[in-house]
Amino acid sequence: MRGLFPLMLLTSLCAGVCAQKPKDAAAKPSATTTTSTAATEKWQELTARQEERTKGLKRGDKEAVSQMFTERLADLEGFAKEFPKSTEANKALLEVAQIAMQDKTHADAGKDALAKFDAMQADLSSGIMAIRIAAGLKLDDRKEQLMDLVTERAKTIEERMELVTALKLSIKDEERADKVLAATEAMAKSDEDKASILIGKANLVRYQDRKNKEAYTAALAEVAKAYPATKAGKLAAGKIAAADLKAGSDPVAFKVKDMDGKDVSPADYKGKVLLIDFWATWCGPCMGELPNVLEVYQQYHDKGFEILGISLDRDTGHDKLVSTIKDRGMSWRHVYDGKFWSAEVAQIYDVQSIPFTVLIGKDGKVIGTSLRGDKLGPAVEAALEAK
Repeated sequence: MRGLFPLMLLTSLCAGVCAQKPKDAAAKPSATTTTSTAATEKWQELTARQEERTKGLKRGDKEAVSQMFTERLADLEGFAKEFPKSTEANKALLEVAQIAMQDKTHADAGKDALAKFDAMQADLSSGIMAIRIAAGLKLDDRKEQLMDLVTERAKTIEERMELVTALKLSIKDEERADKVLAATEAMAKSDEDKASILIGKANLVRYQDRKNKEAYTAALAEVAKAYPATKAGKLAAGKIAAADLKAGSDPVAFKVKDMDGKDVSPADYKGKVLLIDFWATWCGPCMGELPNVLEVYQQYHDKGFEILGISLDRDTGHDKLVSTIKDRGMSWRHVYDGKFWSAEVAQIYDVQSIPFTVLIGKDGKVIGTSLRGDKLGPAVEAALEAK
């Protein structure tokens, strides 16, 4: 049953792709557009069907899980055959391979799916996942091919540093990681590029030893000191400040666009009590906490309590996010850029798990972080009563 949860995660990440619409509503759609829309609709149908299958599955019920895998596999293979050129087909192939890694009775299907998987058309994280699956299925030749393709696919400094981290920590290929790092350092000409490499190295320090916070902070401080005017340098400074958030400190400043395209910043809420809420529709604990957040908001909003939601949903989750906000009555402002854990504000606050909250008082100072459950309401009430 351990394998069920990675599969469910991948399924959730692939849901909610927005259908393409013709620019002229009166114009006849092209064959390509029609195919894309049909693929999207079919993919959404299969995603909903899978969500229904996973409801009520119990840990340890191997027969039910095996049946679920078999049914999902048939859906995915059928989809990839019907819409072989669609973006979703690549996702379907990757999930088939993941099922095969979890349930070796489907090993042949996994091998075939990985052979068809197009690493050059996939995002970097999917390419890295494909490499790991190839390793898990002991497909050494395909693993090497995928590593070559994914290395070629990684164009930006940020992507290449993400690949270096994956090669070192999860793929366990130190030699290739060092080669990619050396090539990346050679291509870095500007201060922005050099700072991006350093912050990538800082992230690597963190992932290599999460308990050694001093080493991570020191690596961030190096970026902030060496390249203070760069985007990465400012991000490093923000991460250092975020790590030290406590009652009475200033929140880490940011200014971004909300989902209505309007600028929003914590400074906009001076004189109000503000909860910055990092969450996502795919996050079970976040959705479990939502009724409490809604209750507190309804109770104290008229007295000066506001919420700013920061969504960590992926770009493929836009439709689900919009419907969740509407259906659950989350009438506060929301920020969403579709970048998952790399969401801009989440990066600034160095968010590593959600739900995560920052409560800010009327004076603009932090009151506390990670206030949830029965702690949230009293904290908001006390903040509103404070002079």
